[in-house]
Amino acid sequence: MRMQLHPSILANLRCFEVAARLLNFTKAAQALNLTQSAVSQQIRHLEENLGYPLFVRRHRSLILTDKGQALFECASRIFLDIEQTLRRLEPAEAPLQVNCLPSFALQWLMPRLSDFQHLHPAIAVRLKAEFQTLDLHAMQADDIDVAIRFDPGQYGNLQAERILDEYLMPVATPKFLSEHPAFAAGQSLQGVTLLHDATPWSGAPEFIEWRTWMEAERPDWLAELGGIQFNLASLVIGAALNHQGVAMARTALVLDEIKSGRLVKVFDRLVPSPAHYMLLIQRADDRRTAVFSLWLKEECHRFSDERRQLLLI
Repeated sequence: MRMQLHPSILANLRCFEVAARLLNFTKAAQALNLTQSAVSQQIRHLEENLGYPLFVRRHRSLILTDKGQALFECASRIFLDIEQTLRRLEPAEAPLQVNCLPSFALQWLMPRLSDFQHLHPAIAVRLKAEFQTLDLHAMQADDIDVAIRFDPGQYGNLQAERILDEYLMPVATPKFLSEHPAFAAGQSLQGVTLLHDATPWSGAPEFIEWRTWMEAERPDWLAELGGIQFNLASLVIGAALNHQGVAMARTALVLDEIKSGRLVKVFDRLVPSPAHYMLLIQRADDRRTAVFSLWLKEECHRFSDERRQLLLI
């Protein structure tokens, strides 16, 4: 008996395609803005209508059956074709969807966007700040044209370009350093609170940025590695500005604070970060994307020159 493709089956197929791609119902639920139970229920309904299982469900893992794999490959092609067709049918100057990490958006990109708008008034930009891990499917599903990420990873199915290297340096307020002269002189961590970005990138080891700097500059301090962790680098900077401790900072996020004197680079030498800023592009043939990408790379180049002069990298 032939199964009828009524709307609920199509919705179930979309849910299945995402779950099969991620091999995780919880991640699929997050991607689809559904609950985990809703995803499980939709896939169960699809399996009941089809009359055979699509997944082998194991403890904390999913495996596609042979029929599930065949259906996933077909559904993936169909949904990708639909998404690409919808993109081609969009108005030529639809807003450019830019996706960026929150702290980089707040501290670096947002203050520069007015310059881009002045130079290119015909290209409207919609900036969305979030942590989402990206691949080609995720960018297409969320209608992302351009993304900026900070990590040491690879992006096999996206056009990815390294646009800015990063350096790590401890920073604090002049007031905090005056109250902790032994630390300011590089002699002791006693009484000093270390401030950490808990997730500088997805899957980053705990304390990775302070650890990287200490291993290069002060390995004798590693036994005292600890402190307060925040989920945003901007919160780390805010805590430092409020004299709460010493932040391990990325130059792109604090150069303006260094220039104003609100924060001080505690020690002379900067340490290269294990991560860097990546530009991710869904469609290289999009004129808006090309214009924005060129402008962004020019801004990164200007920033690198200013950073070199100010911090003597």
